[in-house]
Amino acid sequence: MKTPYQYLLGISIGIGAGLLLKPSDSLVEILQTIVDVCLRIGRYMVLPLIFFSFPVAVTKLRRTRKLGQVFQYSAYYTIVTSLLLTLLGTLLAWMLDFGRLSVIPGTAPDINFYDLKRVLHEIFSQNSFRVLIGNPSFLLPLIVPAFFLGWYMYYDKVIAEPTFNLFDSVNRLLYKINRRLMILLPIMMSFFTATALMESKRIMDLTNFLPFLATVFAICVLLIVVIYPLVMRVILGRGYSWRVMAGLTGALLGCFISGSPLFNYGNLTLHLKENLNIPRHNAALITPLYMMFARAGTAMLSAICMMTVIRSYSSLEITYFQIAWIVMFSFLISFALPANPNSGIVAALALLCSLYGRGLDDGWLILAPIFPLLTMLSSVLDSATGAIMLVLINRRCEKGGLNANSMIGVNF
Repeated sequence: MKTPYQYLLGISIGIGAGLLLKPSDSLVEILQTIVDVCLRIGRYMVLPLIFFSFPVAVTKLRRTRKLGQVFQYSAYYTIVTSLLLTLLGTLLAWMLDFGRLSVIPGTAPDINFYDLKRVLHEIFSQNSFRVLIGNPSFLLPLIVPAFFLGWYMYYDKVIAEPTFNLFDSVNRLLYKINRRLMILLPIMMSFFTATALMESKRIMDLTNFLPFLATVFAICVLLIVVIYPLVMRVILGRGYSWRVMAGLTGALLGCFISGSPLFNYGNLTLHLKENLNIPRHNAALITPLYMMFARAGTAMLSAICMMTVIRSYSSLEITYFQIAWIVMFSFLISFALPANPNSGIVAALALLCSLYGRGLDDGWLILAPIFPLLTMLSSVLDSATGAIMLVLINRRCEKGGLNANSMIGVNF
């Protein structure tokens, strides 16, 4: 059975269990424990895989004189897509009135906010080995020494080549281990789905959020299923659009159901390599950076949510100044979330409301009941946008680019 069908089967089982079972406290607690174990299994190889693949990618790209080109295109596409999706989200939220949400403050979730001093202390610890045992969700302290290793393995091959070969060999072994672990993903997805449905049943005022959630879900589906394939068709040609999206189906399903790009990193790596034949060095370099900084989907949804929060607390019309403010700060904050790869939308909303002030410092809490659902949507949109950008960068930087005939394992 092909991978997308396995994932859909797991999701279907989870939906059936979530609809049939009653959401008792004991059952939900058991399911949450299982989900926590699944998340740990999924992330078991992620940080070692990144640490050993990133230096190899930097060295290979330096040897082929493409490192600067890859960084240039990555930054360009990130800025353009984040700005466009932020503008789109703000415009849609302005034109489509989602209605006012009832002001029912929820419980504030735990969010890690890192100021510049703390970021520098995490990156440049007095003991550099601490980056290997630091915050498992903050990749930047791990990426910096990995980049330095890759940069200096370029020099003096007599000295560096044994180290390069060691890192490359360990990376290949970790990739094989990760591939074996991902066999369990359909089972994990059934538990993720069942838990999400059980928790949704426990939201007392969910009907109040349904128009908002339905509209946001429709926007995300329209982007991923229609807009992105059309963009690829225009840029890459007829042979790419739908086959690329088909090749990413399993990775996007995994990200959406888990709501965690970091958990889904191993799954995404497999799909990029085995379905789209993206070279390891391109995927290994760009994917971790995009998880931290390329948050176009989060920027768009945070703009939509911020517009909804303002309307919920005020009966006045949204001014052009407020629209411009939401666009600018939603765009800028999307680049300031490297420490929150799994809950970026929540951190972005908290920062937006804090900066906006005017009595809305805690206004973001009215969306607290649906934060898990918003996290799922922002995660899959971030991953889809990042994967499409990676395909475009690979086309620009590799000789001949992505060949539609070379894509395997994407036919349903």
